[in-house]
Amino acid sequence: MRTASSVSAEKFRDIVNRIGAAFRAQREIDAQRMLQRYRHLLEQPPEISRLNEIIPVSSEEDTSRNANRVDPLARATGHATFERA
Repeated sequence: MRTASSVSAEKFRDIVNRIGAAFRAQREIDAQRMLQRYRHLLEQPPEISRLNEIIPVSSEEDTSRNANRVDPLARATGHATFERA
């Protein structure tokens, strides 16, 4: 014969088990939603762009000329410049 305390303990365990099952089900639903939302981040990255292979690496002289829009060798040596303020 069951006592009142054993019956209430069994009901309590049943409630705790149901709450635990509900939490696990909700976590599974949340995980599926996150996978759908961020699927693009989990995919493999595309191949490296071929653009890097086409553009040659500029030398330091080319970079200086392009940055100042002047050819440093064509400048007059007697004129002061204020480029490096």
